[in-house]
Amino acid sequence: MEAAEDMMLKEWLDCYVRVEGTYLRVGNAKMERSWSFASGRPVNVSILDKNTEQEWLAAESDTPLFQIPGLSDEQQPNVIFISNFVENDYGVSQPYLQTNVDMHFEAKSSVQRLTLKIYPDAPFIRHEITVIQDRQVKSNHTPPDKEEYLAWTKEDFDVKSTLSTAALQLDTNNKQRHVVLADYCDHMVLRDLHCRWTSIQFLDQTDTNNNLVSRDTGLLFINEKRSLQGNLLFLTKTLHESGLLIIKEGPTPLGEFGNTRMEFQFRGNRLSLEGTGISEEDLQQTQETTSYGVTIGVYDGSILGGFDLLHRYHRNLRAHNSDRDSFMMSNTWGDRSRDGAISESFLIKELQAAAALGLNIMQIDDGWQKGVTSNSVDAATKANGGVWGDYYSGDGDFWEVHPDRFPGGLEPIVSLAKELRVALGLWYSPDSVHDFMNWEKDIANLLHLHRTYNIRAFKLDGIEIHSKLGEIRLLNLMRYVQKATNGQVDFNIDTTAQKRLGYFGQTQYGSIFLENRYSDWKNYYPHWTLRNLWMLAPYLPSSRLQMEFLNVNRNTDNYAEDPLAPDACGQVYAFAATAFSNPLAWMELTRLEEQQMDCLSRTIQALKPYHAEILAGQVLPIGEEPSGASWTGLQSICSPTHGYVLIFRELHESDSAAMKLWGVSGAVNVTELMRMDVKDEVLIPQSHLQMVWESTPQGEYVVTRPAPFTFVMYRYDKSSIS
Repeated sequence: MEAAEDMMLKEWLDCYVRVEGTYLRVGNAKMERSWSFASGRPVNVSILDKNTEQEWLAAESDTPLFQIPGLSDEQQPNVIFISNFVENDYGVSQPYLQTNVDMHFEAKSSVQRLTLKIYPDAPFIRHEITVIQDRQVKSNHTPPDKEEYLAWTKEDFDVKSTLSTAALQLDTNNKQRHVVLADYCDHMVLRDLHCRWTSIQFLDQTDTNNNLVSRDTGLLFINEKRSLQGNLLFLTKTLHESGLLIIKEGPTPLGEFGNTRMEFQFRGNRLSLEGTGISEEDLQQTQETTSYGVTIGVYDGSILGGFDLLHRYHRNLRAHNSDRDSFMMSNTWGDRSRDGAISESFLIKELQAAAALGLNIMQIDDGWQKGVTSNSVDAATKANGGVWGDYYSGDGDFWEVHPDRFPGGLEPIVSLAKELRVALGLWYSPDSVHDFMNWEKDIANLLHLHRTYNIRAFKLDGIEIHSKLGEIRLLNLMRYVQKATNGQVDFNIDTTAQKRLGYFGQTQYGSIFLENRYSDWKNYYPHWTLRNLWMLAPYLPSSRLQMEFLNVNRNTDNYAEDPLAPDACGQVYAFAATAFSNPLAWMELTRLEEQQMDCLSRTIQALKPYHAEILAGQVLPIGEEPSGASWTGLQSICSPTHGYVLIFRELHESDSAAMKLWGVSGAVNVTELMRMDVKDEVLIPQSHLQMVWESTPQGEYVVTRPAPFTFVMYRYDKSSIS
């Protein structure tokens, strides 16, 4: 260990950590962030976009970077250590340089740790704050190559430094006054007043929400105090081509913890990210407590540039693996038999149907296990009505294989799945009771099921997070299983109900199981599914989303005379709405009619050669927002010169439409891959049908479809056009 005065502490690839006096600078080839520690606590002084040399922060800030509820902001640390090492988030992410800035407070025998994460050649830097109440409490994951330096001692700090935030400049007859910040995870003073902001708010709990994305926009005003809910804030300079993206790495407003709702709070040109997710009660725990995270990124200020930055962010947090992240799955729950049909004979037939369709994974939902949940058809026969948590009470055999439904165990199912080359998935419900008190038992169960039955995908359901402690334990469960299986296990994280992780709350350990929709209750329409994918795609890679399609021939009476009914669209159209995601057959496959099986199989086989490349690309919405009566679609940008488009004519009166494509202009070569002109009749060209699309003077491309509820899929290539 050595003092770190005026020296480069760490260089790795293009990432670096440097101390200059009481300043800390971290960055890479794309951007740099700097803080002053003159007061003993970090204060934001610079966010520099190296591509444009645009500085985002004013120099006069004297407000600390963060404040945890219940911890005084007046006390200075006794000593600050800085450690650096290369990390990869238990094998899930791209490698990054991690810097821990440990501020030791002798009076409280505690450490406040600022963790910084810098990714090579990536125009963003992440941070989070961890409170360690006892110095003897060690991190759960301390790498052997950790390099630690003594950065500053109490003698280095300015005892006269005051930490405050200036009040808004208002007339005396205006009672609005600055309120001292008490719970926030980032604070900055913006250099340019002339900026536009756009906030994006998300909702989950999709059992009761179907409008998942909302947007608000405005201009900075020097005297305005405004709170914006959301996970994303885009800032663009009016007089320069420069953009700043701020990501709050936490749940939606429906899943937040702490005393303050997470929000972007403007006070003139001062911006704070309020709500660390930590309450004073959380600090009574004996283990480390980590705040919600923050990511700051820079881009060129364009809409596509902002989407590109988000795409790079997600691809760094979860390194894309096509073998894992491109799949088509079935799940046995969607036809409302619940667990009543689950048996060895039923699953053998389901496996055979999955193989015939060309699906990658068959997932067995609730019912494979001995224990009875409150959703079971057998719940009424149980004295407790079935359970939804507290799975380790009673006989403690809840997660054994059901002895009556599977007298030979799961081995016959596993053997057939291997023969048919269909992977197996299982429903599993981590025990939420007492803040996931049994999380280590759940890890042991998941590893046993994976190693015994080669389970590849676990649907994590029944989750209810009651506190930050519960959230930390749930995340640790996923992290440790990922590490122990070397990434062979993937999680389908259910986000349909209760307080869960949302979309940006550390969900990189799996895909998002977005919806439970049922034609039995008339809450399923193909255009609703397409709309949710279309709305989420700019902000979350579609490879992270499971989008469901149902058996459209069920419950047709529920949709009598409804022109947008699932059966009016057809089975192929319902599937196509999910094609640029990871499609989920939310149904009992054995209930499909022969005609449905034939047309679905044909469509899936036509999509498969391109599906992995589509999901490896950047999927963005094109056309109008899906409404059931729009011209709409999706585009996958696979490289600067080629990609794929999927275009839908919903119940629209016109047989043609003009659409703009992202990053494409002028003449482009287009190859038709498949189309549907008539309900459930898929046409797949025997030889590649190529044509040249010429754009209109407005930069749009004209597409035609002969009838409502039809679609076409193309590959486009810019390089072949002279």
